[in-house]
Formats: sequence, C-alpha cells, structure tokens
Amino acid sequence: MNLVSIIKQKNTASMALFQTDKKTPAFRRELYRLHYKRIYNTCLRIIGNSRDAEETMQDVFLKIFDNIDGLQSEEAFYSWSRSIAVRMSIDKVRNKKPIFEPIDNLSVAEEETEEEINLSVESIKREMNNLPDGYRIVLSMRLFEECEFKEIAHALQIKESTVRSQYVRGREKLAKMLKSKIYDQ
Repeated sequence: MNLVSIIKQKNTASMALFQTDKKTPAFRRELYRLHYKRIYNTCLRIIGNSRDAEETMQDVFLKIFDNIDGLQSEEAFYSWSRSIAVRMSIDKVRNKKPIFEPIDNLSVAEEETEEEINLSVESIKREMNNLPDGYRIVLSMRLFEECEFKEIAHALQIKESTVRSQYVRGREKLAKMLKSKIYDQ
C-alpha cells in the first residue's frame, strides 16, 4: 500500500468520524488517537518541556470536547485544534513569565541565507529546547506552526518588531549552538 492510499484511507475514516455523535466515548477516543501526537508536538515546541506540554495537551482536549458539537469536518477541526493548542501553550508559558528582549531603539535585521548544516531533527529539537523561552516560542510559532509575525505578536501581546528581532536573534543563536555542536564532534 503506497503513501497516497494510506492518506486517503485515513482521511476517509476521519471524515466519517465527524459525521457521528461527537459526545460518545468512542468518538472521543478515536479523535484523541488520531490527533494527540500533533497537538502534543505543537504544545511541546512552544512550552519546551514534556511534562507541561502533556498537561497542556490534556487541557486542549478537554476544551475541544466541550466545544466540538458545531464542527462538521476534519479540515475545520485541524486548524481550530491547532489554534487552541497554540493559545493554551502560550498561556502556560506566559504564566512562567518568559523574557523578551526589548528592541525599541534597535533596527530589525533581515533574514539571511546561511550555509546548510546537516543535523538530525532530534539534535535540532534538543538545541531549540536549550534556547531562552522568548527565542524558542517565536521560532516554534514561526517555523513549525507557520504563524505570521503579526499573529505571533498578537498572541504574545508584544510588538511585531520585537517578534521579528526575537526570530532573527533566536535563529542566530540556534545556528551558533548547532555549529558549535558540529565542531565539538
């Protein structure tokens, strides 16, 4: 069975799932089984530690189950659940008071293309978790969640120029960390 037929089979099964009674335990179990990894990874990238990410993921599913009656398709569910996961993860981090560097008098650097580094996804994720909260949150939202700078600024309640600065500085810091890791090996 090729990848395309597997995806079509999964989409057909999940589309049928949304046509059933959304209050049944069977529906909730299947919805959780189909989406928990995606929601957990979204939470983990923003929060940075697995214990809090797992707790937030559970809270996301509780909110989803309380408000799912109106949804008719998985496409709507996908973006809706993602936005809930992002918002709840940001709230979790905000309660910890992440530090964002103020940049009122600094110019915003433009993105530059850099030489490619061949590293495993796991080593990049590990190094991202070592970044300061502000950098990690902005990088995760921009790179993994594909949020626009304006959307990130609104979600984090900071200036768009601060988001851009955090993004550029976070990328630079991550690149330095990854390069030093390569040279250490």
